[in-house]
Amino acid sequence: METHVCPYWVGYFLINPLRKYAQNPEKILKSYIKPGMIIIDYGCAMGYFSIPMARLAGNSGKVYCFDIQEKMLKKLEQRAKKANVGQIVKPVLINSDGTTNNKIKGMADFALLFAVAHEVPDRQKLFTDLHQMMKTDRILLFAEPKGHVTLDEFEKSVGFAEIAGFEQIKSLNIRRSHAVLLKKVK
Repeated sequence: METHVCPYWVGYFLINPLRKYAQNPEKILKSYIKPGMIIIDYGCAMGYFSIPMARLAGNSGKVYCFDIQEKMLKKLEQRAKKANVGQIVKPVLINSDGTTNNKIKGMADFALLFAVAHEVPDRQKLFTDLHQMMKTDRILLFAEPKGHVTLDEFEKSVGFAEIAGFEQIKSLNIRRSHAVLLKKVK
């Protein structure tokens, strides 16, 4: 599968309030996030999901927001401060080689990988890295856009997740998306 990075300016379309009619972050995530949780939003862009997750995690929680584009993270920081969740949202820059300076290991209670795996050149490494950051028996919500990713490619990514140590719990019905809940099992 060919990979590319979403251009910075597309981030403004991703945070459009009208998107809530198709993909409402609170409705999608409220069953999985509780106050005080440590959360990963991998491929956060400008924080369409990050800010609602920060509200759900509350002041005792943290949302580590990973992105490869510094401009996206800067805009996320501005938006998080304006939404009064700046102390909860923790932007993390992904280096061009896929590494970060972040030291999250076995800490995360929940992770979101929404419409980004198809942009990552090494999906096996992506799922292995997420696996290492999460606590055992914790949930990863993985979704890809139907318009960009075929069902076969999505299932291939789920296979990479299983190799990394995740197990499928169930498929999810998220509009315009292939989606599944995965649990870290080993």
